[in-house]
Amino acid sequence: MNKLILTTIFFIVSPQNSNWETIHDKREYSISGVSKFKDGFLVVHDNKRKDQARISYINQELKIKNLIWPEIKLPNDLEASIQVPGVKNRYILMESGGKCFEISIDPKDFRVEVIHTFTLPLIKPKMNLEGLTIFSSGQGLLFIYGDRGSDSRLSTLFTSFFNKKNKTFYDINQFTFDLPEPKKHKRNISDLALDEDGNLWTVATSDPGNYGPFISALYQLGKISPAGLFKPNHPDLIQPIAIIKEQKVDALMFNKDYLILMTDNENLGSKIKFMKL
Repeated sequence: MNKLILTTIFFIVSPQNSNWETIHDKREYSISGVSKFKDGFLVVHDNKRKDQARISYINQELKIKNLIWPEIKLPNDLEASIQVPGVKNRYILMESGGKCFEISIDPKDFRVEVIHTFTLPLIKPKMNLEGLTIFSSGQGLLFIYGDRGSDSRLSTLFTSFFNKKNKTFYDINQFTFDLPEPKKHKRNISDLALDEDGNLWTVATSDPGNYGPFISALYQLGKISPAGLFKPNHPDLIQPIAIIKEQKVDALMFNKDYLILMTDNENLGSKIKFMKL
């Protein structure tokens, strides 16, 4: 297992609460994962009760629509929503325990179908996964997923190739790391995202309770080569790209020239920010 010390090249402090728009003010619709769908977003919620939403669609006007889960047994604590590379209307949703649902969504009537389920490899009982992204490499699909960690537990980042035919994982690599910010109530990985150049981003958060105060910090962890090999950033500098006050960013995605941030602000609901790159 490799020890990964993370680094960035520049440091920006984002203005507090600037350009944040409200999605919903209720805890049930806080956002824990996001991906592009139609002209809006497919998002997941980390709810656990039977009467609470699991997945929703957010349109261009930021109106949120709860989608019906097609099975009696509901997902528990969904933390990521990732579009399957090269397959339209096909997504992977991940629970915090590593169970994944491959689903399809009809863009006309929003009907959800569960195609199959599988579990990510090498997950230990104490781990709590919050980040997942998928890279289409020259060797096939590469799954990149991570345990959020804590004040007392290092985070683990995994990379693994996925055999689509027999639904198995192989060539698994692990990297353990800790981040300098936030310093308390920390989660080093609240989500993962890849930009167009193959740079792997994470957001680390501080979550002291249902009403905060929350803090988030953005980092670039390293880069994925076209062959699907992860190269960590050089360990000389250990600084966040951005520190965001009073928001617990739990969902990241890149869309054209923007980094889109969505929040799980617990009892304070959810917000969105479009950050120009």
